[in-house]
Amino acid sequence: MARIKAVLFTSRQYKDGTHPVMIRVSHRRKLKYFPMKISVLKDHWDEMENLLDVKVKNFSQLYKRKNIEIRKCLLKLMEIVNDLEALNHLYTVEDIEQRYNVGSGALFNVYANNLIQELESINKMGNASAYRSASSALIRFMGKESISFEEIDYTLIKQFETHMIFNGMKTNGISCYMRTIRAIYNRAIKEGFAKRENYPFLHYKVKSEKTQKRALTKEQIIQIRDLDLSSDPGKEQARDLFIFSFYCMGISFVDIAHLKVLNVFNERINYSRQKTSQKYTIALVAPALKIIEKYSDLKNPSDYVFPLLEQNHAEMHKLYAARATRNRTKLKQVGKILELPITLTPYVARHSWATIAKRSGIPTAIISEGLGHTTERTTQIYLDSFENEVLDAANRLITL
Repeated sequence: MARIKAVLFTSRQYKDGTHPVMIRVSHRRKLKYFPMKISVLKDHWDEMENLLDVKVKNFSQLYKRKNIEIRKCLLKLMEIVNDLEALNHLYTVEDIEQRYNVGSGALFNVYANNLIQELESINKMGNASAYRSASSALIRFMGKESISFEEIDYTLIKQFETHMIFNGMKTNGISCYMRTIRAIYNRAIKEGFAKRENYPFLHYKVKSEKTQKRALTKEQIIQIRDLDLSSDPGKEQARDLFIFSFYCMGISFVDIAHLKVLNVFNERINYSRQKTSQKYTIALVAPALKIIEKYSDLKNPSDYVFPLLEQNHAEMHKLYAARATRNRTKLKQVGKILELPITLTPYVARHSWATIAKRSGIPTAIISEGLGHTTERTTQIYLDSFENEVLDAANRLITL
């Protein structure tokens, strides 16, 4: 366990002859000094107590107040060390310093921002965007820039929920924000930045409701595929990517955007999902390969297959966000041209592939594997509306 001690740092001397008081932390043969913004003469330091000598004439009251500051700092560092020890894994003096410098008042927003930057650095743009939206919404609701984890209690969560309902946010939008804030809090607990006993979601249930049907029929997919959009390259590209996703078992837009030529080999695409890092290999059916060849000559392995991202772009996450927004806008316009019953989004390709596969007799377990779900329960969410239709039709057949 780390050792913590207040010391007079005699290796440094100021012009007035005083030396700085520091808190020394030693752990695993490494030292770290934490300055106190307190300095005294050497003969004003009590070596036995490791504090300022309150017996010094004319300095007694001042040194008593300063000693309280020193004790507070010692207690703070001891609490940090105890929290790290409770995690039961190796930690360093740098870990102690990081938690000490964060400060309790800025803990949640600083931690969330660091987490967002980490997600962006590994190209998990969707998660980064969700974390940014949820944490920013909470910070705006609080009306201040710095929020400690201790301030986020059950009462605050309920007030935040009421605020979102009052402002017209739908149940699933609220659910998304709450699940994201909960995920940030859970990770902060695991990493020692927040305390489990302060967990605000222990008695709070995240509510959700079934979304509207987001799957199209095979005939509607064919309509989208065969629509002449040559007069509008933006819409044409959005449509092509939508159909490509359908041909590739509902591959997500973020994974399409990050596909490189090196991922295309022997008429297959081999890639890792941006969301989960899970590796996938999919055989390219002839129409899917034709779409690829429309946008890429497949010569340079490091090139992106589709013209969405740029190599070595300074702010890749912003570029991706802009391309994703443009794609959604154009795709929505395509849906309006065909007067489809639902709003056309990239996710519709994914839901449609799953539903059409189920209608074709493919087992849910295989559909789940194709979609990259870790459990069939998630897949069932995609198929719920289909199952309801089948049951309704069966019920009509036997109605007397």
